[in-house]
Amino acid sequence: MRHDPYRRLSKATIYENRWLSVEAHRIAHPNGEPGEHLVVVTPQACAVIAEDDGDLLFTSQPRFAARAYVVEIVKGGRMGTETPLESAQRELREELGVTARSWSALGSLHEIPSIVDPPVAVFVARELEYGPSQPSEAESITLVRLTIAEALAAASHGELDDAVTVAALFRFAAVAGYLRAPAKKQREQKHDGRGDERNAARQ
Repeated sequence: MRHDPYRRLSKATIYENRWLSVEAHRIAHPNGEPGEHLVVVTPQACAVIAEDDGDLLFTSQPRFAARAYVVEIVKGGRMGTETPLESAQRELREELGVTARSWSALGSLHEIPSIVDPPVAVFVARELEYGPSQPSEAESITLVRLTIAEALAAASHGELDDAVTVAALFRFAAVAGYLRAPAKKQREQKHDGRGDERNAARQ
């Protein structure tokens, strides 16, 4: 378990609706300075990398703060006493009409570590089956299908710019073996080359 570097002295909820609350915390910073910090608290969030025979499934949804339609992986928040996995399964079914026979955990991601809690639980869904989607009345969702290579290129070029989507996508690609780190010898050669260049510049 991580050590909390802050002293949390008191808190008060200053706003709340059905989706989130905003807390004002009276704190002492790690260096001892007193202060106040706001935290946006959401239900346990989840995100789903849905893989279908080399393709990945995304949603395109209007996002208010972005002032645009955003292409992202399936995401959502817990309802009632759902586990993170149960929440992910429901969100995939509701947003895209997809169920999966195979699920695996991919760790968690902090959306904005300074102000949003808790982190997002990420899952990979495989062996997909398709049915009717069940979006809420306010949702406008379109399915977007990309190959893994297309998705990685879109993330690299900024065409995919949702933070959780990009981070989850590259973690998935690394774990699944679609990304390769440079060999140790290559890294050492590059490092030595940079060192030689810096030494030459000093002379």
